[in-house]
Amino acid sequence: MSTITPASDDQPNHGFFINQGTLSGRFTTPGGEEYTIRKLEPREVTDPRDGTVTVIWGGFAAARDLDRAAKDAQLQTHFNKTGERPADLFAPESKEIPLYITLRPQAGKGFDHIATFWNSEGKHTVLARDLQGKAGLRFGGNVLPYKSPEELAALRESKAAASEPAPNMEQALAGKKQRVTPRAADVAPKKEQA
Repeated sequence: MSTITPASDDQPNHGFFINQGTLSGRFTTPGGEEYTIRKLEPREVTDPRDGTVTVIWGGFAAARDLDRAAKDAQLQTHFNKTGERPADLFAPESKEIPLYITLRPQAGKGFDHIATFWNSEGKHTVLARDLQGKAGLRFGGNVLPYKSPEELAALRESKAAASEPAPNMEQALAGKKQRVTPRAADVAPKKEQA
């Protein structure tokens, strides 16, 4: 009899999967909440600035856990009545609605579509790859906690600062002595004066 090994806690399990045939799928938020996506639908959108046409994918998600689904329903009802989004997560001109995922083409390292998703738990970023039917999947990717542009810039700066080595005065002085002292082979012989 085989036993099922539970998932390791050190490996994140925030997958995003959309099936090729039905265009439905599932994902798990960083908080561990599982969601089902009923059906993603493609839509062509024209950019008014330059007239380029891109295909975006969108669809609603529903929580599998009944308590989370009830909280999400309350959030969505409040949003439908007031139109209010959490001010700390959204710009005033934002058009995002709760429980709706819109995958927009945007190239990056390891992904080619990006989306945001928000529920009663908070806001999340979805980084997905268009798998074009490989292994029966249309999209696959990860769901990450949302970070504002300011938080991302601060994170990049802290990583850059951590990767720069601290100056070492002893090595600098040793290098200076080596550069100043000429080697015997480099010194040209002096001409004797007659």
